[in-house]
Amino acid sequence: MPFGTGNSKDCILEPLSLPESPGGTTTLEGSPSVPCIFCEEHFPVAEQDKLLKHMIIEHKIVIADIKLVADFQRYILYWRKRFTEQPITDFCSVIRINSTAPFEEQENYFLLCDVLPEDRILREELQKQRLKEILEQQQQERNDTNFHGICMFCNEEFLGNRSVILNHMAREHAFNIGLPDNIVNCNEFLCTLQKKLDNLQCLYCEKTFRDKNTLKDHMRKKQHRKINPKNREYDRFYVINYLVRLSFHNLKFDCSTANKIFLRTN
Repeated sequence: MPFGTGNSKDCILEPLSLPESPGGTTTLEGSPSVPCIFCEEHFPVAEQDKLLKHMIIEHKIVIADIKLVADFQRYILYWRKRFTEQPITDFCSVIRINSTAPFEEQENYFLLCDVLPEDRILREELQKQRLKEILEQQQQERNDTNFHGICMFCNEEFLGNRSVILNHMAREHAFNIGLPDNIVNCNEFLCTLQKKLDNLQCLYCEKTFRDKNTLKDHMRKKQHRKINPKNREYDRFYVINYLVRLSFHNLKFDCSTANKIFLRTN
C-alpha cells in the first residue's frame, strides 16, 4: 500500500530515524544552510521561504503547514533521503492544474502533508525532540550563575543569574517580559531587544525615532516599555509556545512535563 493512502500509523513498519542537524553544512557566509530535497541547491536556514519557492518552481512540490514543523532542517534532510529510496508518488498527493487545458499545457504538482502517516509521525517526533532540547536549555539557564548583562534602560551591570536583570527591569523600569522561568534563550532575547533600541525602534509600537532621547520619552510617556504581543519574532523565547505546538499534534503531557516547564526544579 502506498504511504499516501493509509489511514493509520500501521503503515510505518519501524521507528523513524531522525537525521542529525549537520553542523558542517554552511553557506559561503558561514551560516547554517539547508539543501533542496531534489537537487544540490542550498539556502540559509533563515531564508527557508526561498528554498520553498525554489522547490515549487523548479520541482513542483508543495509542503503543507511548514511553519508548524519544529525543525525545518531535519525535516528537509529526512525527506531528501526518503525520496531517493521510493518514488515521490508513494508519499505525495498529485495535484493537476489546468486539467481542462490540452494535455501539453497541464502540470502536476506534488503535495507533501501530514495526511501521510509517515509525515505526521515525523512532525510529532521533531516537535518532541525540540521540546526536549528547549527544556534542557531552560534548565541550564535556570542553574547558570555566570550570566553577565547590562540593563538596556539604565546601563547598570548585572552578574549571576539571568533572573536578576529581568527582575530589575520589571521592578525599576516597569519593563516586564514575563517570569524568568518561562523564558528560554534569554541572552538571545535580550540581544534582540537591545538591537531594536540601538536602531531607535520602540519595542511596543515599533516606530523608529530620530534619537535616543526622543525614543526614551516616547516609551515613557506612552507607557510603551513592553514588547509588541503581535510580533511573532518573540514566540521562540517563551517555553509555552513549544508546549502549544506539541498539543497541536495531539500529544499527551503528564504532570512532570508541566512542572518542568512552569515550575522551578532546582
